[in-house]
Amino acid sequence: MNEIVKRIVESGYEAYIVGGYVRDYLLGMPSKDIDICTNAPIEKIVKLFNGKGKAFNEYYSFHIEENGYSYEITTYREELKYKKNKPVELKIAKDLKTDLLRRDFTINTFAIDKNGKLVDLLNAKVDLKAKLIRVVGDTYTKFNEDKTRILRAIRFASCLDFELDDKIIEFFSNKNAYLLNEVTKEYKKKELDKIFDSNGYERFFFIVKRYNIAKYLNISFDKIKHSYNKYGIWSQIETDLPLTNKDKVIISGIRELVSKGDITYYDYMMYSKDVLYNAAYLLRKFNKIKIFDDISKMHSIIDIDLDIDFLIKNVREKDVLKVYKAIERNIIEGELSNDRSEIEYFIKELYYE
Repeated sequence: MNEIVKRIVESGYEAYIVGGYVRDYLLGMPSKDIDICTNAPIEKIVKLFNGKGKAFNEYYSFHIEENGYSYEITTYREELKYKKNKPVELKIAKDLKTDLLRRDFTINTFAIDKNGKLVDLLNAKVDLKAKLIRVVGDTYTKFNEDKTRILRAIRFASCLDFELDDKIIEFFSNKNAYLLNEVTKEYKKKELDKIFDSNGYERFFFIVKRYNIAKYLNISFDKIKHSYNKYGIWSQIETDLPLTNKDKVIISGIRELVSKGDITYYDYMMYSKDVLYNAAYLLRKFNKIKIFDDISKMHSIIDIDLDIDFLIKNVREKDVLKVYKAIERNIIEGELSNDRSEIEYFIKELYYE
C-alpha cells in the first residue's frame, strides 16, 4: 500500500490514488505526480501530516512532497460553477464516483484502492484499450466550463497517440474551437511545450490543420520538419505566445543556421547544443551530430597548451578528434613538447587541410 494512502486509511478514512498517475501506470509510463482523493476533511489531512505540506482550503486540497513524489490530496468534491476556466463554487461530494464525474476524460478516472486493486467506476478500461479520448459527461458542457480541457484533449490525443471520440470531433467540426480564445497565452505555451517535446507533435499538427484550430492557439505554420526537440518546432512557427528569453535566443540561433544552410566548427563554438542539433535535423545534416558528439568528448588527462579554435580552423572536420588524441599521445610519449607553437606546427605539418 502507498504510504500516504496507508496513513489516511489507518486514520479511518477512504483513500484512492486517482487520475493521471494511474493512467500512466497502466500505459507503462513513469510519473512522479500522484493525486489522491479521500473522504477525509481537509482539516484532518493537515493534522495527519503535521503541517508538513501546504493546504488550499478553497479547493479542499493539500499538497505534500515525499520520497521524491509530489502528492495532491483532495477531499471528494463537486465543482458547481466555473469562472475563467477555474472552479469557483465547490462542495464536498458524498463518494468516489461523484468525485470522478467532475473530471475531464474517462482515461483520467481510474483509481487504485488501499489494496492496490484497480477501480474503474466509469468503464474507462474500454476507452484505454481503444486508445480513445472521451469526455466525462457532456462534451460541450465540460469544454465550455473549462476551455483548457479543449487543449488538454488535443495534447492527450497527440502525446498518447489516441483518437478523439465522435463527440469531440463533432465539437471541432461545429467550429467551437474559438472557445480557445478564452485560454491564456501562458497556458497555451505551456501545453504546446509538452506536445512539441513529445513524439506526438506530428499528430498535433494533423489535428490542428484538419479542424482549423491554429489561429485559436496563436500559431501559424507551413510544413513542419522533424526536429531534435521543442525548440526546433518553435523555430518553424510564427506566434505571439510568450516565449522566454532562452526560447528566443535558441530559436533565433536555429533560424540563423538554417538560413545559412550549413553548420561549421565556428558555429559549434558559438551556439548551444539545442541550436546546433535542431539546425542539423532541419538541414538534414545528421553527420554533423556525430561530429558534435566527437568534439564534446575532447578532453585530456593532461593540460594541453592548445587553442581549440586553431585546431578547428586547420583540420578537416572528420579528423578533429583524431588529431586531438594524436597530440595527447605524442606529448605523453615524449615525441612532442607541450608548447603551443610546437603543437601548432605539428598540426600544420601533418594534418593541414
